[in-house]
Amino acid sequence: MTYDGSVAPAALLPLLRTSVERLHASAAALTDDDVGAPSLLPGWTRAHVLTHIARSADSRTRLLTAARTGADLAQYDDEAQREREIEEGAGRPAAELAADLRGALGGFLTTAAEHPDTEWEVPVRRLGGGMRPVRGAVGSMLREVEVHHTDLGRGHRPADWPPFFIARELATTAAGLRERDDAPGMVLIADEDRVLRPVGGGRGPRVSGPATALLGWLTGRADGHGLTLDPPGPLPDVPAWRS
Repeated sequence: MTYDGSVAPAALLPLLRTSVERLHASAAALTDDDVGAPSLLPGWTRAHVLTHIARSADSRTRLLTAARTGADLAQYDDEAQREREIEEGAGRPAAELAADLRGALGGFLTTAAEHPDTEWEVPVRRLGGGMRPVRGAVGSMLREVEVHHTDLGRGHRPADWPPFFIARELATTAAGLRERDDAPGMVLIADEDRVLRPVGGGRGPRVSGPATALLGWLTGRADGHGLTLDPPGPLPDVPAWRS
C-alpha cells in the first residue's frame, strides 16, 4: 500500500463518488433530533458538520470555476466567512441539511468531471494556503467527506476509510507534520509498507502499526489502539489535525 502523489484528480472521482454516496446514506437517516445532537467535534452538532461539508464542496466548486474561467474567485473571502456560513446553516432541519449536502456535493462532482484535463495545474486562491494548483480540490474534498463522515458519530470509523485514501492521507499528513514546528519527533511506520516517515526531525520513538490506526490517531479520530512504540512508552502528543 503506497501512494506516490502522481494520481490524476480525475482518477480520484470514482472513489469520491462512492464516499459521497455513503455519506448521503448516513445523512438521510438522521432525524431532526439527531442533527441537533453533538458530533464528535467539540462544540459542533451534527448539523454543523453537515453544513461544513456542504460549504466545503461549494468552496471547491468556486476554485474549479476560477481555474476554468479565469475569474478571481477565492475559496472563501476569509476564515470569518467560513465560520459564519457554518453557523448560519446549522439550525436547519434534517431534511433540509441532507438536501443541501446532496446539491453541494453533486455540484462539485459535476464541475470536477467536466474540468478540462489541461487546467488542473492552474493556481487558485485557497483559504490559508495562498495560490496553489486547483488539482488539490478533488483530493481535499475526499478528505473532507471521509473524515467528517466519521465526525457524525454514526458508525463510520477509520476502519471504514478506503485503503487508497488511507495510504494517500498518511503520506500527506506525515508530510504536513514535517512542516510544523509543534510536531513531536518520531518515525511513523505503517505495517503495510514499512516505509519510514520521519516527523519532527525523526528524533524520537518509532510508532508502528496498521496504516488505519496511524492515520486515525494522527487525525484525532482514533486513540492509537493497535500502535506500538520502540522504545516502549506513551504515544507522543500530536498537534491538532488541520483539514
